[in-house]
Amino acid sequence: MSADVVSLAGVAAVGFASAFQPFTPVEAYLIGLTATTETAPLAAGVVAAIGQTAGKVVIFLATRGLLQGKLLRRVVEKPAKPSRPSAFRDRMTKLITLLDRPRYSAALLFASATAGIPPLIAATVYVARTPMSLPVFATLCLTGRIGRFVAVAYAPGLVGFH
Repeated sequence: MSADVVSLAGVAAVGFASAFQPFTPVEAYLIGLTATTETAPLAAGVVAAIGQTAGKVVIFLATRGLLQGKLLRRVVEKPAKPSRPSAFRDRMTKLITLLDRPRYSAALLFASATAGIPPLIAATVYVARTPMSLPVFATLCLTGRIGRFVAVAYAPGLVGFH
């Protein structure tokens, strides 16, 4: 096996693991890899994106499964106790209603996948409760992550490494 294949397999594995563990950032791994080896930044960024998207798909599907469970549905659908009016609660309800619209949930996911704000794990869990299809989720996530990780992988070359 060539060193590039091993390096890219490592990038895929770290990308997948980082989907579940925010304290294992694939960005740091990409910077170290492309700064210290001859691994192609474009390939490394794309493979990292594929690995992380695969992990986010698992989270997306798991969240959907949990939301369809009888126990959780009983808890979520339990009537809320009457509460005092709250301006904050009203604004949050309006925001959630807006984000439930397909175009806005797609924009939220793509922004999260590209910029990391809000954290992609939070956006993944949120959009899993919307009607977004798995192919749309995976496409938006992968596209945003490719842009982010390819840019990160090229960073060492921009500052003089390699």
